[in-house]
Amino acid sequence: MLEQVMLDALLSRLNRWALKHIGRDWLDYVASNTMTDFNRRWNDFIWTYDLQAIVVGIKDEAPGVKTLTLMPNQLWKSAEPGQYIALNASINGEAVSRYYSLSPMEDDCFTITVKRVSGGKVSNWVHDQVKPGMVLSIGQPQGHFCYRQQSKILFISAGAGITPAYSMLKALMAYHIRPDMAMYVQFAAAQDVIFKDTLQRWRSEGLALTTALSRPTSEDKASGKFAATLDVSNIDTLIPDFRERDIYLCGPQGFMDKVVNILKEKGYDLGKLDSERFVAHEIKPLTPEDFKAAQAEIYFRHLDRRVQLTEEDQGLSLMQIAERHQVPVETGCRQGMCGTCKLTLREGDVVGNMLGNAVYLCTAFPASNKLVLDA
Repeated sequence: MLEQVMLDALLSRLNRWALKHIGRDWLDYVASNTMTDFNRRWNDFIWTYDLQAIVVGIKDEAPGVKTLTLMPNQLWKSAEPGQYIALNASINGEAVSRYYSLSPMEDDCFTITVKRVSGGKVSNWVHDQVKPGMVLSIGQPQGHFCYRQQSKILFISAGAGITPAYSMLKALMAYHIRPDMAMYVQFAAAQDVIFKDTLQRWRSEGLALTTALSRPTSEDKASGKFAATLDVSNIDTLIPDFRERDIYLCGPQGFMDKVVNILKEKGYDLGKLDSERFVAHEIKPLTPEDFKAAQAEIYFRHLDRRVQLTEEDQGLSLMQIAERHQVPVETGCRQGMCGTCKLTLREGDVVGNMLGNAVYLCTAFPASNKLVLDA
């Protein structure tokens, strides 16, 4: 047993050395041309067709929040800040996956930050079982919640929803010439602030940072360091120029709904809002009783594709309708989480999974006779 542990530790160090000094391209070439049963048994981290990552380190960010530093094998593709990966696990014989934002690559590694969720299978497994040196099954980077070269931007996030914003900010703060950036971030109490030291350093380097607490302790209030939570009455004070900024929003669903309602009431152009969520949306038919698919038309403006619905489309999601009519829309998690299928509603009505004008095709349903959707 001890010999096996020592061998595994040695192999882990060897794999990390190979990735760092030989490089992923050469390793991919060598492994793909020497894929034998012996090699796969000897080192199934390199001689494999599966994307995997070694856990290099684990850091406690806040109570119930851990950051994992991961070094992926040679099958890893490049990622953009703000994207996410699937973390795959077999827990009590059940295959499960959850999605986590990743930080930009640094020293051949990236990080994911995992908040323990009460009853959450994967988050509790990560907190209780994952240790440095373990090999995890992961997915390739996905998602479109990425910086799009705007000149003035605002990140609004709450709780673990800070992770994609943190990823984008980390990349942007490394630029010599940066966009005009501001950030509003909300946590329950001061002890729950994730990436606290890094955020304070960025503030000293010019980031306009507002940190708010929804359940501050008496000590938190006395410190004078934290703002009140965002609402209609104080948004102009906390973020005076928010109307001029493109907004990236991520957090719990209730928080995001509240922010969108505030922005609507204040006349913000929701076309400048981008959002991300990590909680699956309930998938169930929500088509209004008086909606008749056979009388409806959907125009996918960005593809210049017009779809005349039929009776067979009754009760189907927008994603199912698109696929049935061979409209080449992008797909991802199919649970309303990843945002890969997200389009903008330009005309008409839908029911189901929406945030502002953003429509998640996989969990939204047509509700009017004419719909216009755009990228």
